[in-house]
Amino acid sequence: MTQNGANHSHPPQALEGIRVVELPYLDTMPFMAAAMAAKSFADFGAEVIKVEPPHTGSMERQLGPFRDGRPDLETGGLHLYLNTNKLGVTLDLERARGRELLLGLLESADIVFNPNLPAANERLGIGWQTLLERFPKLIAVSVTFFGAETPYRNLRGGDLVATHMSGVGWETPWHQVTDLPNQPPLKMGGRQADYLCGYTAAASAMIALYHRNASGAGQHVDVSQWLSMVSMLRPNFGIYSHESPEMPVFERTRARIKHGNPWVFPCKDGWVSFAATSDRFWSGWKELMGNPEWMNHEIFSTTALRAQHLDAIEAAVTDWLMSLPRHEAFEKAQSHHVPCFPVYSPAEVAANPQYEARQFFVEHDHPAAKQVTMPGAPCKFSRTPWRIKRGAPRLGEHNRQVLGERLNLGGGEFDALAGEGVI
Repeated sequence: MTQNGANHSHPPQALEGIRVVELPYLDTMPFMAAAMAAKSFADFGAEVIKVEPPHTGSMERQLGPFRDGRPDLETGGLHLYLNTNKLGVTLDLERARGRELLLGLLESADIVFNPNLPAANERLGIGWQTLLERFPKLIAVSVTFFGAETPYRNLRGGDLVATHMSGVGWETPWHQVTDLPNQPPLKMGGRQADYLCGYTAAASAMIALYHRNASGAGQHVDVSQWLSMVSMLRPNFGIYSHESPEMPVFERTRARIKHGNPWVFPCKDGWVSFAATSDRFWSGWKELMGNPEWMNHEIFSTTALRAQHLDAIEAAVTDWLMSLPRHEAFEKAQSHHVPCFPVYSPAEVAANPQYEARQFFVEHDHPAAKQVTMPGAPCKFSRTPWRIKRGAPRLGEHNRQVLGERLNLGGGEFDALAGEGVI
């Protein structure tokens, strides 16, 4: 279990010494890409100062899920997850003094993640051009829906728009659509486009840091949520570039219609993913089935021939799986090196033995939310590990430490700004 506060017995972390400022999204709709990008730095040791609007805080505080179903700005699950290890301050960026204090924070920052549309940034005087003129070594990362330098730059997008405009929604569900008029494209669960955009922004910022180490210069990094999602369609580009339009896979990509075996099959108590058409996997499944005579028929002897008779294979797979519970199918298939895994609910994922063995889910004590369990390290470094040093900040928790002490706000001015709602 990790505890709040630094522990000098721990080894150093990979990103110690890097200073990051995360700006709030100044709109009424949720957009959490910048929060995810900044979390990626904070959890590996960077100092991240999260700037939030006074009184209301960032949007994720208001979305939950909440412990016992009672809304609370301090205990929502999204807030607790997205803001681990961050220092939290409040600034009203609509006020000139709030913007002055922000510029004070940026003087010592290496990176700023800004999720606001260019029009809003320019109105407030915090556009990336302005910031780089003032802070030439700063890495100013625009984390927006369509990019800060495109014709769509000031249009609102979001998770649903990015999912469908990118093509990801168009091809969801994969290999399952048999009735086009009645099986429309789907949106993925949660806000996956936000999080993917955040990871893209974090990776891009790291590249810019490497460049600054070599050149000494900061730069603008322009990250689009839409294009981050487009990057998830790599197989499609290959299909359009190299496959013949007559191939079934080409038609499936173009028309969404199912061509070939599905990825997910029903079984006795739910669903599993199962694949057995390649030579190696077919051989393992045939062994598992006890080498039935039908599987030795000439029409199943090669991958190409099996591709021509996928309907028969799908029927046989379905018939076999429907006689088995998920975990039995999983264990039998895995024992013969055939790809198979159960489809889990979120609660089942949290209790999964493999995740437990890998210690993927971690616990920590939060001052407001008490014991919290959440997903842990996205990757493990042995010498410079990921860890939670402190839980998500309470609203304005570090105002006095960061704004008062670091920016030399005297006690009287600090109290006056707090009373006026600037901080």
